[in-house]
Amino acid sequence: MVKSHIIQKSINDFWKRIPKKIKLSVRSLPTALNGFMSKLRTFKGGLTLTCIIILSLIPIFTNNPFYLGIFMMACIYSIYASSWDFMTGYTGLVSFGHAIFLGLAGYGTSAGLVFLGFNWLISLLFGSILSVIIGVLIAIPSLRLKGPYLALTLLSISMILWSLFLMGELSPWLRGSEGISRVPLLSPNPVVEYLATFIIMILSLGIMKLLGHAKFGKILNSIRDDDIGAEASGINISKYKILAFMISAFFAGIAGGLFAMHNRGVDPGRFQPLYSFYPIIMVAVGGLATISGGALGAFIFVFLNEILIEMAPWAPLFVFSIILILIIRFSERGIMSPAIDRLKELWDVLLGK
Repeated sequence: MVKSHIIQKSINDFWKRIPKKIKLSVRSLPTALNGFMSKLRTFKGGLTLTCIIILSLIPIFTNNPFYLGIFMMACIYSIYASSWDFMTGYTGLVSFGHAIFLGLAGYGTSAGLVFLGFNWLISLLFGSILSVIIGVLIAIPSLRLKGPYLALTLLSISMILWSLFLMGELSPWLRGSEGISRVPLLSPNPVVEYLATFIIMILSLGIMKLLGHAKFGKILNSIRDDDIGAEASGINISKYKILAFMISAFFAGIAGGLFAMHNRGVDPGRFQPLYSFYPIIMVAVGGLATISGGALGAFIFVFLNEILIEMAPWAPLFVFSIILILIIRFSERGIMSPAIDRLKELWDVLLGK
């Protein structure tokens, strides 16, 4: 009994030393868990969980490196598209130069693996943090601009970086047009590589989704909808825009690092405008300001691209341009929300509701 009393007293003393904010967060965990479980019981939550389970079981159906590679690229592009969606969909900061972060993190991750001897996880974080640092340096002056001016400025910066990394005079430092090659794979086992990429995708999308639904996300939405009104209500819009920029850059960096490891290298081509427009197409297909819409758009993009490229090298760009025009014209919300609504109606009919 005496020992039990001492243990209880130690626990109480430890609890008293914990800051009040952390205590409130711990106490709110059961409520948050109940909210999470209630969402899982909805049709959309159940559908999301089903998709996650199916994707996690892909290695059971095939261990062919080619097919696993397609799914890995879809997972990587899901993170990349969702990072663009977080900045543009939630905050209203339109970017035509998101390839900045994809390329910089790719170089940072590759340098960590090839030249610095880091393991893959440290190298991935190193590349992502490098992307965030450069992102802040770009954000501070660029965020004074709005709308198309910001978008075109970021596009210009990505093209400047493309030119810099191509310069032969800088090749001793930036590796020139060849870039960094012979980058080790995340794992020599394609099943392990796929599962690691899949887990990183789930964690990345989950964090962005949680941030979007939290108070932080609501503030970003208010800035997107009316930045003047948000500033008048006491919100430091510059601080929140920079934070959104950093978060977006970090997750785009995660995608860039995974991209470099999966493709065994990185080169200046990653800074091309084409790679900046890829996430725009993916998010437009899936749905803006949803995070999960960007992921769906990425999977559609990658699978359809693999089918079309077998037909003709020019086919993917042509077809996706047509799809983008049709979606903008007939479905501003993308295809995810309407598709889920139709599936729910069909599900209700099957259940006799």
